[in-house]
Amino acid sequence: MSDNLIRVYQKQDVNAIKPHLLIYGDLGGSCASCNKIDIKLESKNCPGCQTEFKYISFRNVRVHVPKILKLLEQNPALMIIDYEDYSRNIGAMKAHDFLK
Repeated sequence: MSDNLIRVYQKQDVNAIKPHLLIYGDLGGSCASCNKIDIKLESKNCPGCQTEFKYISFRNVRVHVPKILKLLEQNPALMIIDYEDYSRNIGAMKAHDFLK
């Protein structure tokens, strides 16, 4: 049996995701809640605000596929969030709030 990554779309509240999201780039991560940088991928909590990471988003997911497989093996409850979807929704929320 071969396990592969496949995208699954669900309705999610971005406001519920943001406080528990680790955004991972090429070299390190940042907390979406407090913007602390240089967070290790294996971190379960933010060293700045101590929030528990329940979600992780990769700026360039194709580069990190082996890391994603390892992460999901170690922590199957962790949800992978598409960074483009997340940032687009955050931008739309900010625009909506600005135009109120």
